[in-house]
Amino acid sequence: MTRLGARLRADRRGAAAVEFAIVALPAITIMCALVDLGYRQYVIQQVQDGLDRAARRVTVGTSTTTQQLTTMLKDNVAPIAPKATVFVVPSSYGKFRQVARPEPITTDTAPLGRYNPGDCFTDINGNGVWDADAARAGTGGSDDIVVYVATVTFPEILPMSRLLGWDGVSRITASTMLKNQPYAAQPEPATVCG
Repeated sequence: MTRLGARLRADRRGAAAVEFAIVALPAITIMCALVDLGYRQYVIQQVQDGLDRAARRVTVGTSTTTQQLTTMLKDNVAPIAPKATVFVVPSSYGKFRQVARPEPITTDTAPLGRYNPGDCFTDINGNGVWDADAARAGTGGSDDIVVYVATVTFPEILPMSRLLGWDGVSRITASTMLKNQPYAAQPEPATVCG
């Protein structure tokens, strides 16, 4: 029995297989994660490029709808992520200083500095109600500033996140902001007292 134990300890055949088994799993995991991250970064780049190109087309006229804008972006992403779902939400503003800002209060009552019923405000988006964000939905009109936000959801090419119990779907968001060409006159916003 001692001879058998000594012979097994001295036998080095198969050591490489054991070492490979110890090193292979982490190495393969790291390589798969790098491939997945590289693919994700490539999709992010294509989404941003497609959104920039589609938004530039919209700036020269108002004939492009949100659905057409979404289709343009989907066509740009489809060759590399054919199962991707794409949503584009354009919001327009009259001036750069209005982007993501509330409609300005012109007559302020206590408590000061925030909108209260009875305050007067400049109705930038024309809906007759004070809004914390003065955006109008859609691609806007002549000389408007338009913020485009695209959300793209696509399945991962390797199931790395599914191994950790996640859903295996990547979600990315891209945005760009452009000013429409001055192809028509714009009306001035009205002051509304509520």
